[in-house]
Amino acid sequence: MNLFVNILSIVIIGVLAFSLIHTFSVARQHKAAEGHIDTKISEHVQKSPYTKNPIFLAYGIFFALLLFIVLFFAITFY
Repeated sequence: MNLFVNILSIVIIGVLAFSLIHTFSVARQHKAAEGHIDTKISEHVQKSPYTKNPIFLAYGIFFALLLFIVLFFAITFY
């Protein structure tokens, strides 16, 4: 049990680090809008707006890890 918790902790820290780096890289790529006019969204993001959005990526990773934790407790304590 302790080994699984350690591995899960390492995976969670890795995912958080990857998400942080990915968010900074996406934020660096987009320039701030000047004035009150928004800039045009790049064609790469327009093709798949949901998969290229880091917020949806974070929610997906969160629910996947939550599912793994629930399954772990269900297997261990049931």
